[in-house]
Amino acid sequence: MKDGQQIRFSGEGDQSPGLEAGDVVIVLDEKEHATFRRHGINLSMEMELTLTEALCGFQRGILTLDNRTLVIMSLPGKVALCCCQVRWRYVVAR
Repeated sequence: MKDGQQIRFSGEGDQSPGLEAGDVVIVLDEKEHATFRRHGINLSMEMELTLTEALCGFQRGILTLDNRTLVIMSLPGKVALCCCQVRWRYVVAR
């Protein structure tokens, strides 16, 4: 969903005898997160590395939005340059 997007539930508002029920409208107000930034349907974050970590490898844990820890690692000999992408699927139970 996007910032400002509306969800409308037609006829679900207050109901009184003899009156037509109104609609319930929910408007999404997206707030900035301290760690993650949104790019369309993707989330990104910045992580600073030391030169030693970039050249010799590293292993770090990232706390996800649903309080899981996602382990990010770069193997020794594989130089971490300006950016790397990690893909994981986040499924919302309904």
